[in-house]
Amino acid sequence: MNDLEIKIVRYFNGIGGKNAAVFLGFINSISFLAFFWTVLVVLAIDKHPEIAKPFLEAIVIVAVLHFGITEGIIKHLLLRIIPKRKRPFVAYPQSITPIGRKFSDSSFPSSHMATTVAMLVVIGSFYPSLIIPAIIFAAIIAFSRLHNGMHYPTDILAGVLLGVSYGYLALALVQILR
Repeated sequence: MNDLEIKIVRYFNGIGGKNAAVFLGFINSISFLAFFWTVLVVLAIDKHPEIAKPFLEAIVIVAVLHFGITEGIIKHLLLRIIPKRKRPFVAYPQSITPIGRKFSDSSFPSSHMATTVAMLVVIGSFYPSLIIPAIIFAAIIAFSRLHNGMHYPTDILAGVLLGVSYGYLALALVQILR
């Protein structure tokens, strides 16, 4: 493991107090993220029903790509060939405090970042006025994954790259299907 990555995670893990930990643990919970994305999609469709079909198609494609590639192939199938990457709080329990749910799968890549960025790409494509809030939300998720001791910076970067790929591939597939 790269010493710089460990130092970065330790630094982020030490920022903020109890309130920050509670907030960041909450926004990283799977139930909150599922609720957040569902409400956002429903509101978007309600406000602009004329683009509901291609928007929903892109969202479904993003989900299929994410769960098929990130969760299926990378995090489970490849782990039969290469060893899983221990999460920072597991690898360095003496200096990194886990915050929120203690995930036990491989830290590489960050699934939270892959889905968040993929949704950012799709939402930004259909609703350009939401691109800045979406980027801010993605930055908060990236910060919190480091702060919570769940990921290394390269896990976050890989998740971002996968998310961008999934988002643009979904948009391209929607165009092909039209």
